[in-house]
Amino acid sequence: MPTRLLIFCCAAVLTIGCQTAPQSSRPAPSQTTKSAPTGAQTNSIGIGFNQARQTLTQQDRDLKLTLAQAQALLDSGDATQTLMLLNEFTNQEFSASVNDWFYTLTAQAHSSLNNAIEAYRALTQVSQTTAEYWVLLRQVCSALAFSRCKADSMIALQNQTQLSGQVEQDAILETLLDANRNPGSEDLVLTAAQITPLSTPETNSHSGWYALADVLTSAGSRQKTIAAWDNWQQRWSTHPAALTPPTLTNELAVKTTRSIALLLPLSGDLARVGRAVRDGFIAALMAEELNTDLHIFDSANHSPIELIRLARNVSADVVVGPLLKLNVEAFAAFAAASETPTLLLNYLPGDSDFGAPAINLLQLGTAIEDEAATLAAHLQTNQHERVMVVYNDSAWANKALNTFREAWPYPLHTANFGTIKQLTNAVGSTMGVAASTARKTRIAALLGEPVEFLPRARQDLDAILALTTGFESAALVPALQFHFADHLPVYATSQSLRDNKSPTGFAVTELPVLVQPNAAEQALIDAFNLNQSPLVDLYALGLAAFQMATWAPVLTESSSWREHFIRHSPIGMLSISSTGRVSRTLTVTTARDRQRAISSAGNMGSE
Repeated sequence: MPTRLLIFCCAAVLTIGCQTAPQSSRPAPSQTTKSAPTGAQTNSIGIGFNQARQTLTQQDRDLKLTLAQAQALLDSGDATQTLMLLNEFTNQEFSASVNDWFYTLTAQAHSSLNNAIEAYRALTQVSQTTAEYWVLLRQVCSALAFSRCKADSMIALQNQTQLSGQVEQDAILETLLDANRNPGSEDLVLTAAQITPLSTPETNSHSGWYALADVLTSAGSRQKTIAAWDNWQQRWSTHPAALTPPTLTNELAVKTTRSIALLLPLSGDLARVGRAVRDGFIAALMAEELNTDLHIFDSANHSPIELIRLARNVSADVVVGPLLKLNVEAFAAFAAASETPTLLLNYLPGDSDFGAPAINLLQLGTAIEDEAATLAAHLQTNQHERVMVVYNDSAWANKALNTFREAWPYPLHTANFGTIKQLTNAVGSTMGVAASTARKTRIAALLGEPVEFLPRARQDLDAILALTTGFESAALVPALQFHFADHLPVYATSQSLRDNKSPTGFAVTELPVLVQPNAAEQALIDAFNLNQSPLVDLYALGLAAFQMATWAPVLTESSSWREHFIRHSPIGMLSISSTGRVSRTLTVTTARDRQRAISSAGNMGSE
């Protein structure tokens, strides 16, 4: 028994000793087994990176084999099978060089299938641009009618190949000028396809070409353009376009204008109209300080054949006028037979008895149709689709509506009114408020008791186009508020800015001469108070007519300028159709910004 008890006690002591840690006043030694050495961690990361790199390298090897097969398929003309093969590797990561090869082949395949927009999308993923890349991008942009993108590709290709012959120079400049006709069209198409546009390369060559296109389109008269071209050559003396000038620049000095015959109604009921154009024309001429003779004849007192003889008697190099539409139609046949470059200040009808206008005839005016076309393009750029058009019964409003409808690819909702008293009801009907009120009336009748009711307007509209005068535009604002449409952006023509009214917040087409006038134009504005004048369009027409008169000798013959002419002018960006009709694209500004610009210009003029 004692022996067993002794054994039991010893076992108990040993058990407690194994379970209890020894107590000591010294700190316990550090536990080195808790973390691996620093070198071990680095090796671990390095192993992981190497494994990832090996995986990526293996993917590259696999893709290179696939790309070689895709290239063979593409070379054989089977673009569809090429894309099917490449689609197996979509959204995978590869090295930069393999990635560029992949997307270049993808672009080539789409291009072969005439799917240019998808080819463009693929080329936006290429990081290293080669000559092959720029050739392909030029082809794709040509198919898309993207002039800016095409010009960028041609300039970049010129940088790499150092080819700057006459053909290359002409093609680049003409493409850049064409790009100015519809400056926002490319971005509009790409935005719709959810593609980020490629940026213009930031090279000295690109900057020089764009600077040249700018001076050739914004200098004004032909004489000022010649001076601007000379200044450009001095600044960019080593640029390819300075070393081998494009043909368009060589044609600038052809046939100088020494004598102009200006035919306007200066007597009778429309004398004010003729004098406004005359004063604008003379102001532009005096600002140029040219050695040009100006001969002014009253078209109200002479027949068309007499006007032709008067112009011939003063040896006019250019004839400008007549202004009135009836006079223009009667005069055009005689002017065509004379072969003298003639700038008509109104438009010929499309079905003229004498057929297509002669090449020596140009037609310039301030038609409301140009403003409607400008707004149609602007609304599409802003990605509007569902538009309500509020318009009056005037001839100009109906012309504008027809032009807008032809240019608009989406359905239109119209609100027509005859008098300003009918404006609110017309808006309410199109907004659906009237229908909502009618439903309330029917329900109340069925229930036999009043119904608490708040009218509801349609919610599917994106914007409003107001073909209204200044007074009507002022009345439109509360009408939109009343019918729950005051949150929609409103676009309008310059007619809404006349009548001394300014609908704050409207986006309006306006004459550039009133938005950003130069010194001579500002002097004319101040002298005749044009900001408040109902004849401001006619004064601006006179300013633009002088510019166009200096260009007429170049534009009334088969030259490159006639095909690629684009010009900033007091009445808008001008371009010429094959029939000689000069159309314009106007500035779109807000009524608020316009008032600020007028106030700023007025302050400058008073200093």
